[in-house]
This record gives sequence, structure tokens and C-alpha cells, in this order.
Amino acid sequence: MLNLLQNLYTEEHSFKEASLDFTTKDGDILGSDKISGLEIRLSHVIIKDNKTAKIFPFPGLAKIYFLTLVVSDAENQVINLDLKGFEKVDDGDALSIDKSIFYWKQEKKEKTPSQVHVMTSIIKSKQSLRDVAKIMENIKSDSDYKDLTDNLLTIIKDVNQFSNVINFISTVSSIVGKYLGKVEDKPFLTWYQSFTDINGDWDKLGKTYKHAENKYAAMDLSITIRDKARNKK
Repeated sequence: MLNLLQNLYTEEHSFKEASLDFTTKDGDILGSDKISGLEIRLSHVIIKDNKTAKIFPFPGLAKIYFLTLVVSDAENQVINLDLKGFEKVDDGDALSIDKSIFYWKQEKKEKTPSQVHVMTSIIKSKQSLRDVAKIMENIKSDSDYKDLTDNLLTIIKDVNQFSNVINFISTVSSIVGKYLGKVEDKPFLTWYQSFTDINGDWDKLGKTYKHAENKYAAMDLSITIRDKARNKK
């Protein structure tokens, strides 16, 4: 079974607040729980080593799946699961991925999301790429997937269950492995990244870049925070 926790990249991080002083008497950041917009983008996905030997007449190209899973406690939350396939990928090639994977803009008195969890994985296929639309259809009709996603949306709203989120996400993503067919036991790179208000990730306005890399692949995430109240100061 595909184990996405192998070649896993995680990072302990803490964003620094901008130099302007927006603190209250009790030390909180003004407006940090009332941001007006949040976007997370994924870009610059590079295959450094596709682990495919170049033996004449074979050019050593690889077939790659790219998996993205995003979940948050935003109102009307829907788990965002996406799978894309790429053929004939050589060492040093960039996958054509540059997209927003989470977007939230405050409407009226909508509650600000307090956490967003992102898991991405680059997986090498040992066989011809299958129809990813059909794979997604099978995954979303899978009874285990439905049960797990229901449970995930429940525990993410419970602060006492925060540490279990990554376990649920990895279990959900393992169901994807059932429908991919034969793949490498180890993904090139899996990146699990959490963003939370209590960690201060909503405190720094503008765009902040994050990077994950190992000897096989590299990719970038960026998080953009907008706050109308603080932007006016």
C-alpha cells in the first residue's frame, strides 16, 4: 500500500509580526482573528531526480501523479482533493502547477477560519497513467473515504483533536493509493503543512513564501493574508 508518510517533509515555523505595533493591552494582535482574506497558492514544482535510468534507447522519462489535499474549519467547508497526471517527466522538469489551493474572502459576518491543513504528494507511476477523472470518481464514491472525510470535518472543529488531523489526512490520502494502481512504495516528496491563527500565521500581512525540498523534488507554497482594519493603519 502507498505510504505517503515516507519522504514526508514537515516544518516547525513561526511567522514574525510586521514592525508596526498592532498589539492590545493583553498582548493580542489587533484584528488577527478578523482577517478579511486568505489565499494559499502552490507553485514551482520541480522534479530533480525522477529515479529512472537513462539506458539507450530509453530516454529515462517518468510518469508522475500529483496529489493535493486541503481541509480547514472554514464555514461550509468542503474537503478539496485533487489529482493530476504528468507523462514523460525528465530530471529537472517543472510540472505545470501554479494555482490557488485555498481561497477565503470574508462575506458579511462570516467566521474567520482558524486552521488550514495542506498535504501534497508527488508519486511516480510504474504503469501507464490512468484516467484521473475516473480515479477521482471512484475515490469520492468509496464508503471508507466518505466516513473518513466526515470524521475529519468533525475533529477539525474540536481543538482537543488537533494532533489527530494529520493521521486522518494521511489515512484519507492512503485510500487514493487503492485506485492509482502500481506506484512506487515511496513518493518522491510528501509535504504536510498546517497554518493556524494561534501559531501567528494570520498575523503577518501580505505574502509569505514557504519551500519544501529533498533530493528528488521541490515545491513552493505561499500564503497571503489581507486585513482591511490593519491595512488602514
